[in-house]
Amino acid sequence: MQWKIRKYLEVSPAFVALLCAYFYFDPAETFLPFLLAVTLHEAGHLLALRCMRVQVHKVSFQLTGAVIHTQPLRYPQEGLAAAAGPLVNLLCTLVFLHKNPAFALVNLLLLFFNLLPLYPLDGGRILRALLHILLNDAAACIAEKLISGVCLTAVAACAVYLTCVWHAGPWPILLCVLLILRAVETSLPPFGRRARI
Repeated sequence: MQWKIRKYLEVSPAFVALLCAYFYFDPAETFLPFLLAVTLHEAGHLLALRCMRVQVHKVSFQLTGAVIHTQPLRYPQEGLAAAAGPLVNLLCTLVFLHKNPAFALVNLLLLFFNLLPLYPLDGGRILRALLHILLNDAAACIAEKLISGVCLTAVAACAVYLTCVWHAGPWPILLCVLLILRAVETSLPPFGRRARI
């Protein structure tokens, strides 16, 4: 079940529930800065796709994050579109570093998270595009799975450490679980079938 706000926008009830939980369990009051940073991040992707004249079918917000459904993309297009979101967060970090440090920090954290070399995060998409441009398909797939496996193991270990040793609450483990769910959900679909940014 999904709520269709408009023809090109879908919001799942699970995503709304996650936002409500974030709003309720947010002692640092980062909810609104986070919402703005994510909106600008996705706008960066959409702007890049528009500049490349790529057709966007819809944008959906699911439990595991935002997904932009497009026409099939070539690897260079995929890399550029994926890099646009983190680039917006980097610009916001630099612009608001002294004017609004809290917003700058949220953008910086979102930048680092999205640049993790894990598909389908932006970093994983950039890595995938670069590997397929530089290597043959078989070698690129092996390298991608190896790098992603090491990174996912490190992220899981950090999440457990932050929760158990630093007493950071359940959020690190929850984010790690959502990341794993998104990786399993997408399971590296081949290009040319259904492109998702």
